Amino acid sequence: MNIPSHHLCVQFNLGEFVRVDVAGGTRNRNLILHTDRGRWFVRERYAGYCEPERIQFDHECARYLADRGAPVVPPRSTRDGETFWCDGNTVWEVYPFVEGRPFRDGSRDDLIALGESLAFFHKIGCDFPLQFEKAAPRGETDPDRLRSRLDDLERADPEIGEAASLYRDALIKAGVDLPFDAYSQLPYTLIHGDLQPANVLVKDGRIAAFVDLDWCGRQTRIYDIGFILLCCCGHDAPFDGADIWSLTQSPRLDCDLMRDFLRAYQTAGVPLSAEEKTALVPQVILSWCEMRIDGAHKVPKDKRGEFLSREPVQFQRLIRQTLREAVG
Repeated sequence: MNIPSHHLCVQFNLGEFVRVDVAGGTRNRNLILHTDRGRWFVRERYAGYCEPERIQFDHECARYLADRGAPVVPPRSTRDGETFWCDGNTVWEVYPFVEGRPFRDGSRDDLIALGESLAFFHKIGCDFPLQFEKAAPRGETDPDRLRSRLDDLERADPEIGEAASLYRDALIKAGVDLPFDAYSQLPYTLIHGDLQPANVLVKDGRIAAFVDLDWCGRQTRIYDIGFILLCCCGHDAPFDGADIWSLTQSPRLDCDLMRDFLRAYQTAGVPLSAEEKTALVPQVILSWCEMRIDGAHKVPKDKRGEFLSREPVQFQRLIRQTLREAVG
């Protein structure tokens, strides 16, 4: 591994280097650095996330949330007072290591803890004053952005046209069901933006940390809720945060688990409005399309058709049916 371990120890004042272990991730390179002063979580930041304004925004978000009691860990500062270090064109971040186990996909207890902690996260995030648009006005789930990403896939491989058309139809319907004018009238707050089991740590029955805030920003709170309903409520195969095929597998859509999460979230925070409940179904469809369309960009070209063709039509019907039952 080409890792400037000793330089990182010096720049971030971490102590004497002992060893480094590789952690998971599909874009950032994540490491656990061991020194004589303990363990540190180190990230080589993905090149696409390295605009200085974006890094500053992400770190301000983490500091704001942590200062108000949310389970978020801000980055460690360098000896020069910066919150990241550039080694040539490579950007490095260091965080204190958080003790905890990964979130258990489909665990009722973990989902209840997640609902309670996310409600607090969203409550204190309402007053966050900064804004930085990532990807598009509606984030990664913006229907116009997703159609453009789908077009890119088809241009690169016209043979995926049949699978792509199913996602395009879903994007069009979701965009009609939840147009931007309606979306923009929903309650906004500071969101995590990438909630899935690998980005949540649990200890002693509570959420120990929300990690990886690369997609944090001001969006509607149903943005985070949609990804939790898809990613945290149970899958048939083990959920591996470092494997894009695993990350985008079809969930079981367990209505009871969805209800448990939504009940915990609303009891601990502000109940969803009628408008939010209505908007949640098309928002989850957009989240599903985002997972598959952006995920397809991460797999080899000759596997993209197979990647996109996993239960797209039937599954979208199930999403709509199950969510309507879960939301009430």
